[in-house]
Amino acid sequence: MKKILYHQYFLFPDIIPVRAYQRLTGMKLPAPFYHAVSDRPLPHLDCLYRVRSSKEFETDLDMLLKDFRPVDLQTMIKAVKEKVPFREPSFFLSFDDGLREFSEIAAPVLLRKGIPATCFLNSAFIDNKDMFYRYKVCLIIKEINKKSKELLPMVTEWLAGKKIRTPSYMHFLLNMDYHQKLLADELANLIHLDFKDYLYEQKPYLTTEQIENLIKKGFTFGSHSIDHPRFSYIPMEEQIRQAVESTSAITERFHLPYRVFSFPFTDYGIQHDLFEKINSAAHFDLTFGCAGMKNDSFPNHLQRIPAEEYELNIRKRIRHDYFYYILKSFVNKNKIIRNQ
Repeated sequence: MKKILYHQYFLFPDIIPVRAYQRLTGMKLPAPFYHAVSDRPLPHLDCLYRVRSSKEFETDLDMLLKDFRPVDLQTMIKAVKEKVPFREPSFFLSFDDGLREFSEIAAPVLLRKGIPATCFLNSAFIDNKDMFYRYKVCLIIKEINKKSKELLPMVTEWLAGKKIRTPSYMHFLLNMDYHQKLLADELANLIHLDFKDYLYEQKPYLTTEQIENLIKKGFTFGSHSIDHPRFSYIPMEEQIRQAVESTSAITERFHLPYRVFSFPFTDYGIQHDLFEKINSAAHFDLTFGCAGMKNDSFPNHLQRIPAEEYELNIRKRIRHDYFYYILKSFVNKNKIIRNQ
């Protein structure tokens, strides 16, 4: 429904001024987030979403600055703790997955424009020690497509041997979940694709040195789980471990005076009980989801806007989210209620 509305009503949301949206909704702090910004192909991201170029990213930032004032993480934490609403239109910018392009491309632009940002890291991937299983999937698909005559028969036979029924190998790979992640390693071994070589040569993730340098420049960091599972697919005990251990590891490693966490994939289906348990195990200043512009029943949990979704520029993306928020309000669906 949301995707249809975004494309069917692509003009109308742009007519309404941001100030009018904020008066109607009471929402003064959109929080867009990206994964990467790059002017070169990123094979590990190719099958997931279209990456913004540096020029597109800078255009997005200029659009944001016309309507909003940037705020940093510490300001966000203080405002939520003290329950002080923002008086003027503001935005909070963040990046997920801790990719190296944050340091090499995004950060210099942000520094030049005076925009703070927070980057959420997967603790297992820092220093390129391992890779998100969906990034591995992209590399596998690219390799199979490149050598289809040689590899397709092997892959088809492998799927049959695993008793995996699927319309195509690509359908299976793109729908692979966290519990099947070892199959990605097995298939890569079958087609002689070495992820360790890719990690060593391409270095897709931030290094410890890069993170420390970014902290010195004023950027802030949080955790994004250990190795990026979809939380609603794993047991409660593992959800707690992924959130608490990754946040503790990153906070202690980089001597951070705050503790923040963003849910990988989505926080859809996450129960109120998890927030209580992770805060009991290790206090979190803020946690984040990515459901777009919505309120949340848990007070220290904020929703962000996926900037790369729907391939809209950031001005359209945010205004469409405001418009969608208003539509949802008529059926009381603009607030996420967490089950106990």
